[in-house]
Amino acid sequence: MAGKTHIEPALLEQYILGLTTDEESQAVELYLAQNPNKAKEIKANQLALEEFAMEFAMEPPKRLRENVLRSVKSTTQAKPIVNPKMNFSWITGIAATFALGFGLMTFLLYQQQSTLVSQIGALENKVNQLETKNTVLASQKAQINQQFAVVKNVNTNHVHLRGSELSPKALIVVYWNEIDQNAYLNVVDLPEIPADKSLQLWADVEGEMINMGVLETGKDELIKVPYIPNAESLNITLEPKGGSKTPNVAQLYANGKML
Repeated sequence: MAGKTHIEPALLEQYILGLTTDEESQAVELYLAQNPNKAKEIKANQLALEEFAMEFAMEPPKRLRENVLRSVKSTTQAKPIVNPKMNFSWITGIAATFALGFGLMTFLLYQQQSTLVSQIGALENKVNQLETKNTVLASQKAQINQQFAVVKNVNTNHVHLRGSELSPKALIVVYWNEIDQNAYLNVVDLPEIPADKSLQLWADVEGEMINMGVLETGKDELIKVPYIPNAESLNITLEPKGGSKTPNVAQLYANGKML
């Protein structure tokens, strides 16, 4: 006889869990009798579920166990021809409770972990920012202390570069220490210059103008400049943007002799 080719999957699931009626169970068992491969699969699922439930089952009270054994021994009923339907309702309850509890615990732990990871990431980012800021402040403090030490040093000369006819109000103070060979420049006042021009500092050593670099500083800002031994004077000229190799003495903005 040809086997029945189809049965609702939902009905098979209910059969495995022991939730079918007697009529539904008979229909499923008839289907399985005609479809050996499917019957083998269903049997494997039933055993797996049973093993799972037994693994997490609790030991029954000793008195209940003795009563059940006594009842089994006293029964004289013949074995039924058809195997009775396995009652998995209690297994289903245990499995469902376990799955729900485990799922809820996993979800809560995941949420808590995600929150902690986010908080730790924010704190690490803030610490990194503070460390960077602290490093910058420490560097600035060290630089200011060094500048202050040079300015207050008794061996430091204060050289005033005053404006020429091109910039009569210009005033630059250079702190020049021959012992430590340090030099700093502070712009007190300088006129605005065109965007395509630069102000360049020169040291006059025995009539030769030595380049000390382009001035990239604003007012009241102390900036370190190269120390040039044996400098007789310091000069500032207006040059093309980026500076020149030789000074344009016709565009002298300020100068001052060394003391």
